Amino acid sequence: MAEIDIKAKALSDARERILKLQEQMTDRVLQMAAEVEKLMTLVSPAEARSFLKARCNLPSTELSTYVAFATALKRSEDVLRNARASFPVVKALVSADANTREDILARMAAGAQIDTKDVATIRRRLAAAKLTASEAMTAHNRKIVAAAARKQVKAAVLSFEEKTSFFIEALRSHLSKSRKGSAVVQAELRHQAPGLLNEFESLFGKDFPAKAAPNSAGHRMGLAHRVLGDIASGRIDGVGPIETTALQTLSGKSRVQIGGRAKVMSEIPSKAMRPRVLELCAGAGGLALGLERAAFEHVALVEYDRNAAATLRLNRPDWNVIEVDVRKMDFTRFRQHRVDIVAGGLPCTPFSTVGERKGKHDDNDLLMEGVRAVKEVAPKAFLFENVEGLLHAKHADYVAALLRKLSRLGYQTEIHRINSRDYGVAQDRPRVMIVGFRKDLAGGFRMPPKFPKMAKNMGDVLADLMGANGWSAVGDWVSMMRKRPEFDRFGKPIGIGALSDTIRGYQGSAQEGEARRALKNGVSYAPPAKAAPTNEEAAKEGFVPRLTNRMRARLQDFPDEWAFVGGIGSVADQIGNAVAPAVGQAMGLALTSALKGWEIDWEAIMRPQLSDTKRIHMDPPALGGPEPLERVSSYIET
Repeated sequence: MAEIDIKAKALSDARERILKLQEQMTDRVLQMAAEVEKLMTLVSPAEARSFLKARCNLPSTELSTYVAFATALKRSEDVLRNARASFPVVKALVSADANTREDILARMAAGAQIDTKDVATIRRRLAAAKLTASEAMTAHNRKIVAAAARKQVKAAVLSFEEKTSFFIEALRSHLSKSRKGSAVVQAELRHQAPGLLNEFESLFGKDFPAKAAPNSAGHRMGLAHRVLGDIASGRIDGVGPIETTALQTLSGKSRVQIGGRAKVMSEIPSKAMRPRVLELCAGAGGLALGLERAAFEHVALVEYDRNAAATLRLNRPDWNVIEVDVRKMDFTRFRQHRVDIVAGGLPCTPFSTVGERKGKHDDNDLLMEGVRAVKEVAPKAFLFENVEGLLHAKHADYVAALLRKLSRLGYQTEIHRINSRDYGVAQDRPRVMIVGFRKDLAGGFRMPPKFPKMAKNMGDVLADLMGANGWSAVGDWVSMMRKRPEFDRFGKPIGIGALSDTIRGYQGSAQEGEARRALKNGVSYAPPAKAAPTNEEAAKEGFVPRLTNRMRARLQDFPDEWAFVGGIGSVADQIGNAVAPAVGQAMGLALTSALKGWEIDWEAIMRPQLSDTKRIHMDPPALGGPEPLERVSSYIET
C-alpha cells in the first residue's frame, strides 16, 4: 500500500508541475505574439521581419505564426490560455481556414484537448462536408492521380539531378584545363547536353520570364536553360564559371559532390580554384592578409587614406589598390569580374563605445556604402566587420533597415560575434561580423571554430620587443604577464595569461584614468612609444612600459615583416583600425567552405599561422636616410 501511495503522489506531483509548465509555455507564446504585434505597429512589416529574424534569432516558421496571430486569433487568448495550447497547435490554427478555427476554438472552450492531428482531421472533415457525393468521389480520385504523378515526377527529378551533377563536374573539369587538353571532355559535354536539355524542358518547360528579378527562381532556371542550350548547340567556349554556377541550380545541391564526399582543403589551392574578393576600406591590410591566408584572390582593394594605400602597395606590389573614397566609387565595373565576395572593415566609429556613437547620423558611417557595393557587384556573399556597439538597442532601427535592404537585394544575412583572443591573438578584441549569402546559396555557412589551445599572452608575444633596448626587468614583466588571470566582461574567468585591451587608433595623450589603467594592466597604451623601454626610463617613479607601434602591430597579429607607411599617428590608426589577420583568415576559411562546399582542415591551415609568430630584433630607424625609406620605416621599429 505504501508503494502505491508513493507512486500516486509522484504522478500527482509530476502532473501538477507539467500543467504549470504548459501554462507558462502558452503564456510565453501569447506574450511573444503581443510583442510582435506591437512592433508591427511601430515599423513596417518588412523591417520588423528582417529585425526579428537577424537580431532576435526568430526562425521564419515561427515568425510567420506570430505575425499572423493578430489577424487569425486575436481575442481568443483566454481560450488558448485555459486550454494550455502549445505552439504547434497555435501554428496549426493560424494556418487553418476560418471555419476550422471557429470549430476548434469552440471545442477548446468546452474543455476538449486538441493537438495538431485534431486540427488536420477537423479541417478535412469540414472541407468534405461541403461536397456532394459526386464531388467527394471526384476529389478522392484526383488525390490518387496526383499522388501517383508526384511519385513519378519525384523519381524523374532525382534522376535528372544526378545526371546534372555529373555533367557539371565534367564541365568544371573542362574549365580548369586548357581548351586543347580537354577536347575529349568538351566533345562528351556536347554529346550529353541535348539529352539533358530535352529532360529539362519536359520537367520544367522552356518559357521563362525575360526580366525576372535577379536570383529569383525564374531567373536562375531561365539562365540554366539558356546555358544548356548553348552547350547543346556547340557554343561551349562562351561558358564560364558564372554559367556553371547557374547550372548548379539544376543539381539540387549547393555544391556538386560526387559520391557524397566533399573536398578537404588542407592547403592553399591553385589560383584557378580560389574564390575572388573585392575589399572596401582595406586600411593597412589586416583583413586582406587574413583573406589571402584563406586562399582568396583579390580583384581590387579600395582605400581612401594615402598612407594606408601606400602600406598595401609596399607589402603587396601585385595587389590592385584603388585609392579613392568608396562614396565616389562606381562598383558596377566589377560585376563582370566573377567576384565571389565583397568584404570590408567598414569604419565603425559611428557605433564605437569610445566614440560619439552617432550611428546612422555620423558622416563616417559607410555600412550603407557596403550595401550599395553589394547591389552593384552582385557577389555570391559578403562580409562586413564592425564593432559590438552596432548591436546596442539605440541602433536597432538602423540594423533593421540594413537587413531589410540586403534582403531586398536577394541576400540572407546573419550577424555573429567574434573575438580575436579565440584565434591565437593576445588581445581581447570583440567584434561583430555581418555575413550574407545570396538566397540560393544560403544555408551552408558556419562560423569558424575557436582555438583555445592556441591562446597567447602579452608577455610571450612582446618579450623580445620589450627587451630590445636592454631593459633589465623585462623578464619580471613577462613573468607577470604570463601569470595574470583574465576575465571576460561579465567577470567570468577565461584563463591565465594577460591579454591586451582592444588596440585602438592613435591616442596622442593619456586619457582620464589612463595611469590607473596602465598600472592595472602592466602596460600603457597612450601615447604610443617611439622605442622600447630602457633602464634609465624604467628607473623613473611610476614607470609602466608603453607600447610601440610595432608592439601594437604584433598584438594585432600583423607579421613582423609587414611595414607601415606614415608617421606615428597615421601608423597607430592603421593598426588600431585593422581586422586581426588571424580573424580574417578564420572568417575567410568559413566563407570558402560555404562557397566551395569544401571541408576545412582547420588544424592544418590555421596552426602554422598561429604557432609561427616570429621574434626578430629590429634595429632602430636610421637617421637622415632618404625621404621615401625613412617615411616607410618611421615608428614601426622597436
